[in-house]
Amino acid sequence: MVSEDTAFTSVLEETAKGAFYLFSGGFIATALSALCGIIIARLLGPEDYGAYSLAFTIPFFLTVFTGFGVNSALTRYISSLYRGGRSSRIASIIRIGMIFTLLESIVVYLVGLLFIDWLSTWLINRPELSNPTLYLLPVVVFQAIVNASIGALLGFNDAKRVTYVSIIQQVFRLALAPLLIITGFGLIGALIGNTIAYALAVIPALIYLHHYYALVRDDDNVESGRLLLIQMITYGAPLYVSSVVSSLVDTYRNALLSRIADDYVIGSFNAAFRFVTLITIIMAPISTMLFPAFSRLSNNKAELGKLFTISVKYSSLVVVPAAVLCIVMPREIVAVLLGREYLALTPHYFALISLNYLYVAVGYMVLGSFFSGVGDTRVNLEATVVYAVVFAGLAVPLSGLIGVDGLAYSIVLANGASTIYSLVVARRKHGVSLDYYSTLGVFGAAVSSAIPAYILSTSIQVVGVLPNLLKIVIGGLAYLLIYATLLPKLGVINRGDLDFIVNAFSKIKPLKPLILLIAKYEEKLIKS
Repeated sequence: MVSEDTAFTSVLEETAKGAFYLFSGGFIATALSALCGIIIARLLGPEDYGAYSLAFTIPFFLTVFTGFGVNSALTRYISSLYRGGRSSRIASIIRIGMIFTLLESIVVYLVGLLFIDWLSTWLINRPELSNPTLYLLPVVVFQAIVNASIGALLGFNDAKRVTYVSIIQQVFRLALAPLLIITGFGLIGALIGNTIAYALAVIPALIYLHHYYALVRDDDNVESGRLLLIQMITYGAPLYVSSVVSSLVDTYRNALLSRIADDYVIGSFNAAFRFVTLITIIMAPISTMLFPAFSRLSNNKAELGKLFTISVKYSSLVVVPAAVLCIVMPREIVAVLLGREYLALTPHYFALISLNYLYVAVGYMVLGSFFSGVGDTRVNLEATVVYAVVFAGLAVPLSGLIGVDGLAYSIVLANGASTIYSLVVARRKHGVSLDYYSTLGVFGAAVSSAIPAYILSTSIQVVGVLPNLLKIVIGGLAYLLIYATLLPKLGVINRGDLDFIVNAFSKIKPLKPLILLIAKYEEKLIKS
């Protein structure tokens, strides 16, 4: 029999390996997406880019009414059954989940098609965008199919193929959207390029899913489709309602933004919002792989609590310094990514929005995966409602007082309230806790290390991509060196942490040299 320690270590190693593949693939996909976004933003300019970003509001609003939480149910049930050697139900789960997703997303698409004029007027206050948005509406169906396929693939712990789907989608976006703009199609060309890319991503997603479906089909114990669907929707309902609430809040934000700002300001704000994905490429793979990891340990309270504490600590070690660097050097980052045309407003919004990711130190990145993994999805819904209530209560008065800045502050404060609520519930219901000393230590090291980068950013003003890139490189390297030096000196990491990190990540060959180099440097500091 496998010991509990061995099983826990195995889960950690699988999570680390899957997170690496999602990070590396996610990094490539996000880099391609960011590059595509940069090119589109530069080609369209702030005003047309504002219209471009508003056009996505309607299809993304409609997308949230697809799936009914089936994506998350596919991940949880497949993960639990596949790891437990009980594959007889998996084929039925995949078949019912995918058929339901396809049919239901088509219905949502048709509803959007019917009410496009009304949606353009009331959601984004831009009736002139109703015709361009029609070219983007099929994304509702394509994205629903891809999301369901990815949910199933994550259940099989196949992070590699999940990243391949994302990369393929972004390659086609990068190839098509800018090309169609350059050839004279402008805003509509950018929207059509996105739609085609979403459609082409469906092909590899279904091919990869069929590979696993074929493996478990022979063991299929055919169940009532109706009962199985009810079971999946029952599990996923709180997550689905949560996503609906989140979408309504996002739509409310865009609707409010469209009424208090012109397209230039909207383009500047949404460009900042979009390119904070420089931080989310670190967050997404970790939080995604933690969902099935928490699911596999959901029956072992001690190991579950241990995984939670470790996950929050190690994710904050990486994400918090990245967020702080974005806060202290926003002008340089925006200058390199978007160019001089966006320097008037976007750096300010970029720094404000980056504040959200400081909450990673208290579980912002881990709590959603934790509750989904243990099957307590209702808490995720409650946390989303807390976010919605706080945001809705603050957005109008703050935006009335200080304009678009008020929206940014409302988002930051609402995220804080939601995270604190989830943390309190996690501690009360499941007995998990944070390593508070490490949390304070990470903040102390991150803020202290940022002082040289901040001085460099504020004291030397340069023009052009290469000079600003050089500032980022110099400031970033100085920041990372000081940060890595302070962590062991402040007692945030010790020899046990180094052993854990080396054991968890050294089996990933591409990372091994870097991990061993960092571990060697940290070990010398610990011994000194």
